[in-house]
Amino acid sequence: MQERRASPRHRIDEDGHIAVDEHTTIACMIYDRSDDGVRLTMTDTSGVPETFVLVGNLGEYRVCVAAWRTQEEIGARFDGRARAGREPA
Repeated sequence: MQERRASPRHRIDEDGHIAVDEHTTIACMIYDRSDDGVRLTMTDTSGVPETFVLVGNLGEYRVCVAAWRTQEEIGARFDGRARAGREPA
């Protein structure tokens, strides 16, 4: 199968969480990442909206848009209109 990604993915296996709203988060594993997107694994993806905020274990956050999903994985692209940042200390 030919690789179609614009930039290669790198496996990172980092704990993270998805901020669904101001009061709700879903734990996930950031399985791999590229300059353009990310693959996440979790117990159940049904509660994750199409657009969400991904927060890494160092407080970095990115707005993501789901490109595909299975019951336990989501592939998402980073929303280029939103800036990356860090949570305040």
